[in-house]
Amino acid sequence: MKISLKSLRPVELSDRARFDAAMEKMGSQSCEVSFANIFMYREPYGLEFIEIKKRLVVYERIARVIHYPIGEATPPELLYQISKAFVDAGLTDGGIYDVPESFLDDYPDCDQFFELEYDEGAIDYLFSIEKIATFTGPKLRKKHNLVKQFQANWPYAEVRKITKENIHIAAKLASDLNSRLEQCEFLDEEAVALKNAWDNFDELGLSGILLFAEPGYPAGVSVFSMLPSDTVDVHFEKADHAVKGASQTLTWQLAIALRGKAKFMNREQDMNEESLRHAKRSLDPERFFKRYFLRNLE
Repeated sequence: MKISLKSLRPVELSDRARFDAAMEKMGSQSCEVSFANIFMYREPYGLEFIEIKKRLVVYERIARVIHYPIGEATPPELLYQISKAFVDAGLTDGGIYDVPESFLDDYPDCDQFFELEYDEGAIDYLFSIEKIATFTGPKLRKKHNLVKQFQANWPYAEVRKITKENIHIAAKLASDLNSRLEQCEFLDEEAVALKNAWDNFDELGLSGILLFAEPGYPAGVSVFSMLPSDTVDVHFEKADHAVKGASQTLTWQLAIALRGKAKFMNREQDMNEESLRHAKRSLDPERFFKRYFLRNLE
């Protein structure tokens, strides 16, 4: 089967409905299938896509890999043919990212076509919204103590939904908080993604909350979108660490806002960063989305 890549092109905002329809068929909890993420990071990662056999294949030009196709399940034979088309075009070395664990369960003989790689830093952390909202379990009860300290120290604190009227406050807070961190390539990439988020907030289906320690003092911001399943993807969450308990209060308030709308909160990967791993695991994850990396055997 000859696969043409002539229609491979950059992701555009107008593609959202097309991606959403494909993701509905997939029902994945992966943050990588979120159209908001794909669009927001399209420039730093050089994200493009093409439709092949009624599936959407995302291509990362910078990393020179394709993502596991979005849509109905892709059997190994077809996945290999798709990957080989990119190899033959000189676009990849046969790497396939974001392969779900279910693919390995459904096709245990896929090792006829691919080598398998796994990176613990690439798993998504999934949390029970109900447990965070109610501080269920010993780990979360510790978070409750910090929330109570925040409430005692900031009696006039409030939470507001991000709107057109206050989105500039959210944007400035995120930028200010990032400026306090040691600058790196990741923050440069995130700055581009954040600008895309603020500029296209409603069009991307984004929502969010702002935490104010007191009127005029924003201390935290969280931005999320719904995945086509029972999961919310938290794209950005930032709190002022000079305000004790602000981070824990922000996460708790987000869970409260999401109760009844979804069961799980995907707080994405830790990228093998030790402090980030500790922070995520301290929230008592309910489960993980394990993704794998495949490479053609040829």
